[in-house]
Amino acid sequence: MVLYPETQLEAQKEIDAIIGSDRLPELGDRRSLPYLECLVQELLRWNLATPVGFPHRVLEDDVYNGMFIPKGSTIIANARAMTWDESTYKEPFKFEPKRFMAEPFGHGEPFTTVAFGFGRR
Repeated sequence: MVLYPETQLEAQKEIDAIIGSDRLPELGDRRSLPYLECLVQELLRWNLATPVGFPHRVLEDDVYNGMFIPKGSTIIANARAMTWDESTYKEPFKFEPKRFMAEPFGHGEPFTTVAFGFGRR
């Protein structure tokens, strides 16, 4: 946020316009704060806490995209590559919260699903 103070200002303007200054936003306000939601999602996409994720062990033989993965293999997913994939995100190296908004305001790009890892819990 230090590198992009204009995004913080835009989020604050949205909070002030929708919530006001008498209280903090609550979970129930999430739908009425679309820019703030996009900003949070962009922060998660831009700088993952675990860019290469945590190792996972394959519990049984598997085939993924035609590649055989034997039982017991260790898989380390490159989550950073997933969130910066140019086939999914236009200009992925650019910090742009509005990318998730529908056109004409943004590109309608998907929220990241790997920010907190994946796999069985």
